[in-house]
Amino acid sequence: MPINSQFAIMAEKTTIKGPKIIVAGLPRTSTTSLKKGLEVLGIGPCFHLGDPPAPIRRVKESAHVLAIKDTALRRHRLKQLYDGYEAVFEPPASTLVDDMLAIYPDAKVILSVRKDPNVWLASYKGLGMDLRSRAYRWSGYWVPGVVHSSDLISAWAAFYEKKFHMAAKDVPSVELYHRHNAWVREIVPAGQLLEFQPSMGWGPLCEFLGREPPAEGTPFPWVNEAAFLRNVIRTAMAVGAVIWVVIFGTAWVLFLQLQQRWIA
Repeated sequence: MPINSQFAIMAEKTTIKGPKIIVAGLPRTSTTSLKKGLEVLGIGPCFHLGDPPAPIRRVKESAHVLAIKDTALRRHRLKQLYDGYEAVFEPPASTLVDDMLAIYPDAKVILSVRKDPNVWLASYKGLGMDLRSRAYRWSGYWVPGVVHSSDLISAWAAFYEKKFHMAAKDVPSVELYHRHNAWVREIVPAGQLLEFQPSMGWGPLCEFLGREPPAEGTPFPWVNEAAFLRNVIRTAMAVGAVIWVVIFGTAWVLFLQLQQRWIA
């Protein structure tokens, strides 16, 4: 990247107050790859819940904001959550796109998409257990972050169930994919929206953001964190199961000891 461009980016970062880029695509639409691409272009910091694993506090706050019903309070909390970041990804930003545009009306919106919505759905469901399920929530209850991640996905699903009048079983679904994307296209002002997938390369993204492309031959980043996320979920459930065994085992031993004292 030219030296002048680097200085321009550094000067821009000193004035960051709120997001200049809102990534409005659904989860599992190559948002991690896009984040890496933006970072190559010198854009950051980025707010993403999956790369690297977000602090538990951030997941908790995101879940709380997404569940707020009062519009004024929700937008206030969104501003608290995202001020200081240049680009934001994933819920609640990608879900509350209308709120985000009300707070940051000049932000550019990138709608991350997949070539085939059926592939997107398979990718989402390929993570394994539904984080909304009681099995996930209670098996990992004592593991930091499990309850908050369950709260976040539950609030995310509830939002679409109400907004699009969809049944719980239809979140996620191909129908949700189409309806969310159509809604984003409808509410984002002309000239502020780019539909993007990494296979498009640097050209459209750099043109949209007004950035110089990286050195010739630099490939667009490709990151697939699905295996990592599956392992995180499995590990959380396994650790949670061990903790429950220890809790019940300890309780049983204490009960037997007390019973022996009563008999004596």
